[in-house]
Amino acid sequence: MDSSDFNFQFTRLSSLKSTNIYALELLRQKKGFTGTVIVTDFQTKGKGQQGKIWESEKGKNLQFSIIISPKLAVEKQFELSQFVAICLRQWLDSMSVSVVQIKWPNDILVNGKKIAGVLIENSIQGQEISHSVIGIGLNVNQVGFSIFSRLATSLKKELNKNVDMDKALTSFLELFKSNYLKYKSGQLDVVKLYLSYLFGLGTPQRYVDDKGEFLGVILGVRPNGKLQVNKNGKLKSYDIKQLQFLD
Repeated sequence: MDSSDFNFQFTRLSSLKSTNIYALELLRQKKGFTGTVIVTDFQTKGKGQQGKIWESEKGKNLQFSIIISPKLAVEKQFELSQFVAICLRQWLDSMSVSVVQIKWPNDILVNGKKIAGVLIENSIQGQEISHSVIGIGLNVNQVGFSIFSRLATSLKKELNKNVDMDKALTSFLELFKSNYLKYKSGQLDVVKLYLSYLFGLGTPQRYVDDKGEFLGVILGVRPNGKLQVNKNGKLKSYDIKQLQFLD
């Protein structure tokens, strides 16, 4: 893919049910293409992984979706999730945010607190991903958060200053495009990078599965996205709904 084939076009709306829902409707109407970006100040039905609600104060955070046409084999769809998480991690590094890690599958943590989440919805044709809608929620200037199982943070809390959201979005998209072109040309090893950023890799931590709480160690991630964990000396593979982090 050449850089001339990837140009951003923006749709900005003050309020939406969700940027992903809007983007999926554009695709249904054949009006969405690689580089289409939907941005909103507020989502009335913003959602994260496993149908969870994404909390966000109006006008305080970045909530946007990007449409791409990856033409990627279905069995490689987790690579796309890894790619987006890597982009967020690297971008936060560029913003001078410290101790940024990826929590499997694609939440972004700063000092163990959640700062961003990703929801990817793919359109499949045959054995290929024809289009992907990449929904991103990034905490920017919000400082108060409800208490969930994992504490949240934001750029403002980490940097002790307000952040210009338009500049932040522009710089992220520039990095996203640069990385995407490298990825499509085979110049970005997303599997290796993802593991290097993975929260909990090689470190004993507490988890809960269908058998109860245990102390385990993340060993890696399978190509299908399942997490590989050493549980009591045995290698176990978990899907996203089968394992809960306690640390």
